[in-house]
Amino acid sequence: MASLDDHRRRTTDLPPATTEYFAPELATIDSYLETVPPTIDTAAGDAAVGPIHTIPWFYVADLTGWRGGTLARLLAAERDAVCYELSAGAADALPALWSLIDESGDGPVVLHLELQGEGGRIVRTLREALRRGYEHVPDGWDEPVRGEPANFHVVFTDTNPSKRLSVPLPAATTPTTGAVLSYAPRRSMLPERPDGTTVLSDPPALHDREAELEGFLLAALAGYGDDDARQQYVDNAVEILSITHSLIGKRDLLFDVSPRLALKYGNLLDRLSVGAATERLGRDVLGQVPQSPGSEDIRATLQDLLPE
Repeated sequence: MASLDDHRRRTTDLPPATTEYFAPELATIDSYLETVPPTIDTAAGDAAVGPIHTIPWFYVADLTGWRGGTLARLLAAERDAVCYELSAGAADALPALWSLIDESGDGPVVLHLELQGEGGRIVRTLREALRRGYEHVPDGWDEPVRGEPANFHVVFTDTNPSKRLSVPLPAATTPTTGAVLSYAPRRSMLPERPDGTTVLSDPPALHDREAELEGFLLAALAGYGDDDARQQYVDNAVEILSITHSLIGKRDLLFDVSPRLALKYGNLLDRLSVGAATERLGRDVLGQVPQSPGSEDIRATLQDLLPE
């Protein structure tokens, strides 16, 4: 069978601080996976919700895009599985997907897919493969694909979720029932059919989030720069991320802080001063804030935080 190039594979040896940071989400995932049977009969199930009742598919509503990919890597580490990331726009995306499905016949596989709209051909192919029990002969293949749905964990990251949906599942995961890993602070976002779905608790209060971020960044950046420089940089980073969270979060209840950029520039503390690392972080965050009349306040606040 075909094998995937290494550039699609993601490392799963994340630092312990990352596992600790996502402990609540991982507990939710483990709880959901207990409902997934060892093997899945795709001919069984309720016609109202799809061919089967529960599959290891996860929908993560995450405007920042960091949470879904990190959870996929942590899930792969816990399941002793390989982790891959596919781009729906790649020319060879469908052959790569079939290779992953085939690989699931030998053991657990985790796929991270960032949704583009409703998912396009990748998602349509996944749903069709599920209906066929993951057995199919794709175009150009000499042998049939023989996957195992219970082994194929798919993490969809939706960076443009709709808060107006009565069911926080895009067309990507219907009519099957996978887990929903998203904050649902509005009652209208809770599933109409809660069977087979899991919703995280409300986001932490900003004060608790700041404490979480500080502890996570200090642990994850251990070994980069000296202790004083690292603490000063983390203090600056938490302030920048917290202000972004507090201002954007007031307008979008699904926004949650992503420490990805803080980690990116914190890893450069051996080569950059605290001021230079902070400036790069601030300008990167500032560059991702939309230039619209409604974002003037947050842009001005972030600009004031940048070193002179």
